[in-house]
Amino acid sequence: MPRFSSALLLTLGLATGGHSLATAQTAAPTGETVWNLRQVIDHAVKNNLQVRQVGLSVEQAAINANQARANQLPSINGSGSHGFNNGFFLDPVRNEIQNTQIWSGSFSVSGQVNLYSGLQVQNTIKRNRLDHEAFKLDQQKAQNDIVLNAVTAYMQILLNQELLKTNQERLTLTQSQLDRTQRLFKAGSVPESNVLDLNAQMASDELNIITAQNNIELAELRLINLLNLENAMPSNFAIEVPQLPDPDQSVVSFNPQEVFRTAEEVMPEIKRAMLRIESAKQSVAIARGAYQPSLSLVGSISSRYSSGSNLFAIGQPIPVRRQIGVVDGSGQPVFAETMIVDRTPLTYPYFNQLQDNLGQFIGLNLNIPILNGFRVRNNVQLSRIGLRNAELNKDIARNDLQQIIAQSYTDAIGAQKRFSAAKRQLEAFDQAYKNAEIRLNNGLINNVDFNVARNNLVKAQSDIIQAKYDYTFKLKILEFYQGKTITL
Repeated sequence: MPRFSSALLLTLGLATGGHSLATAQTAAPTGETVWNLRQVIDHAVKNNLQVRQVGLSVEQAAINANQARANQLPSINGSGSHGFNNGFFLDPVRNEIQNTQIWSGSFSVSGQVNLYSGLQVQNTIKRNRLDHEAFKLDQQKAQNDIVLNAVTAYMQILLNQELLKTNQERLTLTQSQLDRTQRLFKAGSVPESNVLDLNAQMASDELNIITAQNNIELAELRLINLLNLENAMPSNFAIEVPQLPDPDQSVVSFNPQEVFRTAEEVMPEIKRAMLRIESAKQSVAIARGAYQPSLSLVGSISSRYSSGSNLFAIGQPIPVRRQIGVVDGSGQPVFAETMIVDRTPLTYPYFNQLQDNLGQFIGLNLNIPILNGFRVRNNVQLSRIGLRNAELNKDIARNDLQQIIAQSYTDAIGAQKRFSAAKRQLEAFDQAYKNAEIRLNNGLINNVDFNVARNNLVKAQSDIIQAKYDYTFKLKILEFYQGKTITL
């Protein structure tokens, strides 16, 4: 977990603060596109690839929730076949073995509706709904992380810009000192070594400026990557620079435990952990439901057709006298009279066959689990392990959140102390530098001693800039966890 994992922290703080910024990107005179913090956050949340990827998981969870509800509906399926038979085959309509060429087919529609299955369907609906809500909190967490990263990069640019400005001021100061020293050298008041030392310092200051400019470009590249800007480069990308006041030196009066209790109710990490515990409980109920019998209502409608099936026209009965035997001894023939009916084959129309062969069925299916290789028992045990894992994840999330808040509180206190110390240090080194400059101009100290005073001032200037941003960042984190509107 990142150090400030609830990304909304400074991010939303800076974004929703009272600093008024433009609502659209503006073009700088140099042709750069200028972004303000609000635009950076909005664009990062909508276009960052990681956030969009988590959004797909939310869509999948929504589909799963809809499907769970749809599983309550009856299932209806139709089937049909139609083909040509040549030679011996079983006529599907007459159920006779024939040796001929005919066309045959069958059609059916069947349906099934679940009446009871151990409440597995209902519990699946509840579980998938909880999973959907948890995935939405995953998306919120991903947005928070991306926003935090974007604001961190934004503030890193601001920090490096201030360091660049300080380095440029140092270069100007060194240039001024060099001009004055050259005049004194020409007048014979100082040795040439003073001029050479200042020339070396000029080169060092120029190198520091190049390093600061490079750090700005690297921070801009990180921000461009987070924004997923395809054609942007540091050369055509810039941010607006808000006026950050010096931090208030009042004591940080936040109670870490109170901040934690507030954060526990609003942070997505805790909420999603709670939802996944409830989802795991439903998974246990679903697995246990497989112990119970299942009952379903089934029904079907079917019909068949065969071109070998015929209708016959029945004529009038005709008596026919036939010999059926002889009388023993005399050999006298014995006759019997039978009636013969004339049967004239007629065409049996296709749709008439479908209507006449129509069959309907309705019934109940009962399935009673007896022994299934202990699959049900093992599934119940696995789901219970999943529940315990979800409970542990909740405890881990609470511990991580508590640690983050405690660390943020400690960092804020430490940053406040560092800023106060850096401020006093800057004042002291500024006075020491001014005194060293006067003494150097009067020839009372050499360039080595003057550079020591100057380097101490340079370091103090850098320290207070970094302490200012560090203190502001840490303080905004605690303000966010308190549910306050964070402003700059």
